[in-house]
Amino acid sequence: MTPDFVSLARGTQKSQGLTDLCLVSVPHPIGMIPKEEVYAKIDKAFDDIVKAATQWSPSAENAPVQAAPYPAKHFKFTGTYADVNNVFVKRKWSLGLPIVPPTPERVADMLKATKRDPAEVLWIVPPRNGMLTVELVATLGVMAGAKPEHMPLLLATAEAMADPNSSWRGTSTTTAPTVPVLFISGPVVEQLKLNYGTGTSGPLNDVTNALGYFINLVGDVVGGSVAPSLDKSAHGSSGDFVAEIYVENAKANPWKTTFAEEEGAKPGESVVSLLTCYPGNGNIDHNNLTGAGLLNTFALGALASPVGIGSCFADYDKPYIPANSIVMDMLVLCPEHAATIAKDFPTMEGVQKYLQQAAVMPFKFYAPERCVPPADMQVTPDTMLPRFVNPKSFRIFVSGGPGKQSWIWPPFTQVLRPVTKVIHELPSAK
Repeated sequence: MTPDFVSLARGTQKSQGLTDLCLVSVPHPIGMIPKEEVYAKIDKAFDDIVKAATQWSPSAENAPVQAAPYPAKHFKFTGTYADVNNVFVKRKWSLGLPIVPPTPERVADMLKATKRDPAEVLWIVPPRNGMLTVELVATLGVMAGAKPEHMPLLLATAEAMADPNSSWRGTSTTTAPTVPVLFISGPVVEQLKLNYGTGTSGPLNDVTNALGYFINLVGDVVGGSVAPSLDKSAHGSSGDFVAEIYVENAKANPWKTTFAEEEGAKPGESVVSLLTCYPGNGNIDHNNLTGAGLLNTFALGALASPVGIGSCFADYDKPYIPANSIVMDMLVLCPEHAATIAKDFPTMEGVQKYLQQAAVMPFKFYAPERCVPPADMQVTPDTMLPRFVNPKSFRIFVSGGPGKQSWIWPPFTQVLRPVTKVIHELPSAK
């Protein structure tokens, strides 16, 4: 690897329990340079590679012994809230934002809201491979400002993060700015009185703010995804502090079927759907008066996403070569945009089909190494090629309040679709 990524390699080594790792350094960068320069760097490093392959032997030093994840250790501390926060920042137990001190009493109150065993390990969190127990979910929930009635939401979110299809290791170590985006749908919206209207993903939403902070406490404290050693994001983003949360405005959904139902939830079930994304693109179309005109701007936005110039012919059900092509975009529609579109497209299927057909651009605008047309297809630089071949590549989520402001969220490279988990043990609506 290049010197810039030695720390990530060593972190991976430790997280996998290896006592040592044989490394050969090649000058940075390797990506986006002429292949002749790549070959020259390889040739220069070849003697070191041969030496490493024939003479290197691992260190005899034993791997560090990891403490049991449960029960968590307690410690006594006397001081102000500011003092507590300073200690947590210094020990890298928080992200620098204020936390609520996780006293044993507060954690115990959180655990009363679930029947799950506090000792249960829900996830070995990459890249550091820290162990996330139910007790630790409660602890981090307290720190983030969650309350006991939010515990089922925290557990379902942790399960979504833990699903291999969320590609958490990749999204937490990439050089790209990435954002965990969580979508909440179902009766839980009313049960917990979540804000699905104006400012749904913004401040002054106690539950979703706590949930967004909780997500990054799990990833950065338990998973150790902290710049610059393991998190290699060139710039980072505010999504590294508090994840993006959208609450479904089912009342304003002109197509009636909720996102939870689209994801296969049974009547009465609530879900969280996690998508690890590149930064979203805003659609502020105030001008188009027709559904088709508005969808054209969404199609253009999908093409202009950070990964839009990559692969073509992406299929939501059968990812096209090359492997791990981006095969979908999540559209978060404000109610006014949704209403305009629904006048011309009364079914969700109609919306998706139009978007798939409109999201085309000339072959010359794609990355030729990743956009590989079928062998029997003759193309020129100006041949119009589809970004997607499957209408289901466009997913729709209605959220927010008045105004003509919507979002397009392109998923991280290795993510093919949202990871959806049912929220269990919800309290009864009051």
